[in-house]
Order: sequence, then C-alpha cells, then structure tokens
Amino acid sequence: MNFILIITISLMSLLYLLIGFGINKDNAKYLLAGYNTMNQEEQDRFDIEEYLSFLKPFFKKLSLYPPITYALCSLALKGDTVETVWGIIQLLPFLLFIKKSNNFK
Repeated sequence: MNFILIITISLMSLLYLLIGFGINKDNAKYLLAGYNTMNQEEQDRFDIEEYLSFLKPFFKKLSLYPPITYALCSLALKGDTVETVWGIIQLLPFLLFIKKSNNFK
C-alpha cells in the first residue's frame, strides 16, 4: 500500500469522525446542506434532534468503513483492481444514507 493511499484512507476516516462528533443542533443551520437553505419556519417544523440522532452515529460508524473495506479488498483482489473496487464501494454507504435521510421531512 502506498503512502498516498494511506493518507487518503486516514483523512477520509478522520473526516467522517469529525462530522459524527462535530455536527450538533447549534451548528446544523450552517453545516447541513438542505437544512441550511430552509427558512426559519421550515427549520422549526423539521425535527433536527431526530435527524442528528441518525446522522451522528452513521458517520461515526462510517469512519471505520474505508480501512476495513480496503483490507477486505486487498485480501480478495490483486493489483490496481484493489484501488478501483475500493474507490467504487466507498459510494455504497451514501446510497443507504440518502435512502434513510429521505424518511426525514
């Protein structure tokens, strides 16, 4: 595994962890896309507490996803295929995230 890939995996995991610990009710109106474009009335109707109870654990768990999936790809695949497959499967949790996020209106 080369140095750039180690840095990439580490920074992705750190970013996900920072999102999981950093977003809260007070800063959500600045940081959460969609919520930050709602007017005050829409924000008042939206249950931000419930949404954050979904978002925060999701991103904390997601911080483990890049290193674990890279290790599994390395065991199962060879050569440049490892990085290609690993890069593509990094999108999978976000499909789940989008699907589950749509339940919050």
